[in-house]
Amino acid sequence: MMPTGRRAAGVLAFGLALVLAAALSPAGVDGRPVPAWSWAIWIAVFACALRVFVRAGLPFPEALRRAGWLVPVVAVFAVPAALLAPAGARGPVAAALCCRALAATSMGAAVATWLGPSGIVAGARYLRMPVRLADVLESTLVSLAVVLRQVRAMLRAREARRPGFGAWGDLVSRPVDTVRGFGRLVASLLLRALERAEALEQARRARGGEA
Repeated sequence: MMPTGRRAAGVLAFGLALVLAAALSPAGVDGRPVPAWSWAIWIAVFACALRVFVRAGLPFPEALRRAGWLVPVVAVFAVPAALLAPAGARGPVAAALCCRALAATSMGAAVATWLGPSGIVAGARYLRMPVRLADVLESTLVSLAVVLRQVRAMLRAREARRPGFGAWGDLVSRPVDTVRGFGRLVASLLLRALERAEALEQARRARGGEA
C-alpha cells in the first residue's frame, strides 16, 4: 500500500538525505585520493536503495535489475567527467564517479518506485514545499507517468511486430540500425507527448482552469 501523509514525507526526506549524502561525497576529481568513507557511503546508500526497492514490493533480483538499468546512463555522464581529473588518476576517478552516481540515482529511483507520483506529491506537501512548486511537481510527475506508459506501449508494439527479437536484440549485431530505430521511436514519442499535453491542457481549461 502506498504510504501517504506523514509516512510519505518521512520516506521522501530519508531518500533525499541519502541521495545528497552519496552525491556530495568526494570522488577525487580535484586530484586528491578518493577517501575510504566515500566508498562506504556509496555502498551503504546502494544497499539501502535495494532495500527500498524490496519494500516497494519488488523481488530482490528485480531490484538488482532495476538498478542495472541505470548503469549505462550513469556511465554516459560519469566517464566523460573523469577527464577533468589528473592523467594518472582518471581510471579510479571514473570508477568513483560511476559508483557515486549509481548510488544516488538508485536511491532516487527506489524512493520513486515505493511512493509513486501521488506519494511523492503527498510527501512534498507534508514537508511544506511551496504550493506553486508542489503543483508544478505534481504536473511533471503526472506527465512523466503518462510518457512512461506510452513508452512501454510503443516497445510492446515494436516487439510484437518483430517476433523473436527484444527491444535491444540487434544492438550488438546492427548498432546503427538499432539506434536509428530508437531515434524514430523517440521522435514519435515526442509527437505523442505533445498531443497528450495539448489534450490535457484543453481538458484543464474546460474544467475552468486559468489560461
